[in-house]
Amino acid sequence: MFRYGFFAIGLCLLIMPAFSQSSSQIDGTSVLGLWTNPADPSDQFELRADGQFTLEQYGDHYEGRWAIQEKTLLLALAPFAGAKAQWDGQGFITGQVRYVRGPLTSTASSQSAASSSASTNATPAASQQKGDQRALFQKILLWERLNSELKMTKVTADKSDIVTPGSVLVLQKDGLLMYSIDTKVQPTSTYKNGKISMGFGTALGTSILLGQLQPGANTSNVPQRKFVAGEKFWVTAFDIQEGNVVLQFYSDPYENVRYQGQLTFPFPKHNMPPAKDMLRTIAEVITVQPDNNATESAAAQPPAPAPQTEQAMAPIPPPQPPADTPPPPPKRIALGQTKDQVVATFGQPQKVVEMGTKEIYIYSDMKVTFVNGRVTDVQ
Repeated sequence: MFRYGFFAIGLCLLIMPAFSQSSSQIDGTSVLGLWTNPADPSDQFELRADGQFTLEQYGDHYEGRWAIQEKTLLLALAPFAGAKAQWDGQGFITGQVRYVRGPLTSTASSQSAASSSASTNATPAASQQKGDQRALFQKILLWERLNSELKMTKVTADKSDIVTPGSVLVLQKDGLLMYSIDTKVQPTSTYKNGKISMGFGTALGTSILLGQLQPGANTSNVPQRKFVAGEKFWVTAFDIQEGNVVLQFYSDPYENVRYQGQLTFPFPKHNMPPAKDMLRTIAEVITVQPDNNATESAAAQPPAPAPQTEQAMAPIPPPQPPADTPPPPPKRIALGQTKDQVVATFGQPQKVVEMGTKEIYIYSDMKVTFVNGRVTDVQ
């Protein structure tokens, strides 16, 4: 939880369709405009009539969607990150910060000047919190870009075939190791200093895990293949972790054998870089093949028939939707829920990772961790 500025954020689930424009406590139009932290004029946000907001904070710029629920303002940046503020009749309050109508008054300006002077003597803890917040926003931006540019491929439960094809990736560097889909462990390669490799420690850990799951197996005797620049494969998942980005791959058959593996991109010095820099690094290794299916399908369509001379019947208008249909309730997940409760709400996961008493259900927009059959973490 970050305690600085407007975004006292937890990585909570704010499902976008659940944003209701209910304004029983606040007139939605009356809150449009600029809202400013009087103690820090660089900390401000604007609510627009199109349902979008912009936020300026610590020199950074962010955008997203806003909605009102009773006396609560909801801001959403991504499917897994958002913020709330309470209406007190004249302004919005979050944590110990209160936002009032902009522009600032002369009194507020003098207060902000004093605050700016004091900020030069900010404590290391405060600087660390701001740094953590910037890193979170960069992760959100990176997630949004990857999610928009990479369409995940869905495979069968036994991984023998593709159910729904996604983006085709083209490898730009040599040396990406993959194991056959029958192997119980996926190899993890790392991209660093312009090269793809599997370090000694990773190889040793993989070999030990292989021996536990497949007695007699190790990194040298399982079916494997090294992919080189120019070869293509599918992307099945990605994850932004504490110190790196991980992408999982799945190949077409080579002599009737499909392969899988994953590639990690560590953050420089274990610090989250700007999202654009991370995307540039990923693009050094993989690029997305343009999808020509739409063009080919369009070219294959027969020419449109000549218009008929007879008067065509006017189309029948669709039935009117029922009035005042209430929006569906938001999907919710909470710590301590059972696997059955989660599946009943969100359906079956795309993937299940089992590690003893710990299990991870992987959905398209979140990961749910269970320990002894109950939810302990959601990402």
